[in-house]
Amino acid sequence: MYVWSVEEDPGVEIPEFDVPKDTTLLCRTTDPFNPKRVQAILDLVEIGPDLSASELESVRALVAEYADTFAQSIMEVTPVKGAVHTLNIPPGKTFNKKINQRPLRAPERAYYYPRIDEMERAGVIRKIKPEDVMCCSPTTLAQKAH
Repeated sequence: MYVWSVEEDPGVEIPEFDVPKDTTLLCRTTDPFNPKRVQAILDLVEIGPDLSASELESVRALVAEYADTFAQSIMEVTPVKGAVHTLNIPPGKTFNKKINQRPLRAPERAYYYPRIDEMERAGVIRKIKPEDVMCCSPTTLAQKAH
């Protein structure tokens, strides 16, 4: 078993995601085809360099046509109608409540805390009382390959 020490730097950079500074463009539910919103989405979508000019234009037109399916922020993600997530936990079952989390480093905190706040504002997560906690698990931040 390997124990991570504070002095070590695992060398994994935390990815940066740009949140739109113009929150008026976060109008997926009210005006999904707003030209400024569509342009912002086109600016965010990365298209590979291996397309011809006509293929590139076709892809950009397709993205613009389906602009209502793109969310620029978690604030624009909408729940799926009819989707229900249920945990079938037997009555009386207990889980680990001990927190085995190493302290977050400054760059991790700078990345992680604003995302938690954003998810709370979006209604994805909510605060609960400590006595209502049923289970604890450490948080892992991992950089995706792409």
